[in-house]
Amino acid sequence: MSAPRYQTRRIFRSAITSQEVVRELVQVMCLAELLAPSREVWLVSPWISDFVLLDNRSGRFDAINPQWQRREIRLVDFALQLMTNGTQVIVVTRPDRHNETFLGRMSDRAEESGLGDCIQLVCRDALHTKGILTDGGLLLGSMNLTYSGLELNEESVYYEISPEGIAKARVELQAYRSGQADAC
Repeated sequence: MSAPRYQTRRIFRSAITSQEVVRELVQVMCLAELLAPSREVWLVSPWISDFVLLDNRSGRFDAINPQWQRREIRLVDFALQLMTNGTQVIVVTRPDRHNETFLGRMSDRAEESGLGDCIQLVCRDALHTKGILTDGGLLLGSMNLTYSGLELNEESVYYEISPEGIAKARVELQAYRSGQADAC
C-alpha cells in the first residue's frame, strides 16, 4: 500500500510551532523552480523586500548555481536566476516606499543582465493578496514576502500542488496584469 499523496498543506506558525517550517517550504519551492523552471513565477505581496532566501556561505547550494559563490542568496538573486533560465517573473505589490528598494534593485539587475523583458512589475494600491505561484505549487496566506513575514511574524499559509488549484490561481492572478495598475 502506498502512502497517500497530499494536494494541500496548511501551516500555522506561532510561538509554539517551528519557526523554520515556512522558510523551509519557501526554500524547497524555490529550489524546485531552479531545477525545473516554470513558464511564469508570480511573487505577490503588498510589502516585499530582498530577504535572504538561501544561505550558501558553506557552499551547500553550489551544485544548483556555482556562480553564486559562497554567500547569502537573496530574493533578487533567485528571481534573476529564474529569468536566466527562461522564466517570466511577475511581481505584484503596492506602490509603497517600503517596496522601492526591492523594485529598483530587481529592475536594475534585470536590465544590467539583459533580462528586462523577463520581468513584469505591477503595482496595485489596494493589494492585500500574498503568495507565490509556480507551475508546481501555490503558496497563499498571511505572509508578506519580507524578512519579518518569513522569519518573525506569526503567520498562516496554505500550500497547494493540485493542477486544478494552480490553474485556478493562475487565471485569478492574470487579472492583476490586465486590470488597472498603479505606477510602481
